[in-house]
Amino acid sequence: MSDAVAVIGLGRFGSRLARRLHEAGREVIALDRDRAAVERIRDSVRHAVVLDATDSEALKSKGVAQAGVAFVAIGEDFEANVLVTVTLRELGVPRIFARARSLRAARVLRAVGAENVVMAEDEAADRWADRLLGPRVLNQIEFHEGHSIVEIPCPAGWAGHSLAELHVRAKFGVHVVAIRTAIEADDPSRLRIVVPGPTRELRENDVLIIMGRDEDIARLPG
Repeated sequence: MSDAVAVIGLGRFGSRLARRLHEAGREVIALDRDRAAVERIRDSVRHAVVLDATDSEALKSKGVAQAGVAFVAIGEDFEANVLVTVTLRELGVPRIFARARSLRAARVLRAVGAENVVMAEDEAADRWADRLLGPRVLNQIEFHEGHSIVEIPCPAGWAGHSLAELHVRAKFGVHVVAIRTAIEADDPSRLRIVVPGPTRELRENDVLIIMGRDEDIARLPG
């Protein structure tokens, strides 16, 4: 599996998302069945391909099955949106995001395998690019424009270190306001919420509840 992101559907939202990810250094596989849409972005990403994304063999041939993330940014064709999401799930792509224009459509997309669904009218491509580039967010509550409280798994390399040792606030500008942790280290099924002191060591299965600016949260390691 690679850290590549497949962006399927290169309208205004998808093409902006693909460019933003490429500019941030992420390998992008940009796909659309419309040749004109692909040509418009060809010089802005590493891979731009014309194909029917409901064809699993075509997706495999372009390395999409090995991508770490896929974003289905198809706008108008809801049936294609669902079919592509199902196909990506069957290929084993671990993280699938999709775009919806209604709450009903969002529910369907989640049911067939989308991890998160973007209501494109409300959320900008740049913000979603930041989410994909940053740590894996389990839950997010926006409490002010550009500021959120998020839950993320303990980042790689942080377990066994205290917040003071990691200098989280100084390095990233965010606050770890609470930790969801196992009551017993050897039994991760029984959880409690704790407010961490600076010397509290993080555990591998901890979930950190973090508050800060979205752009700072996006800089946290995955």
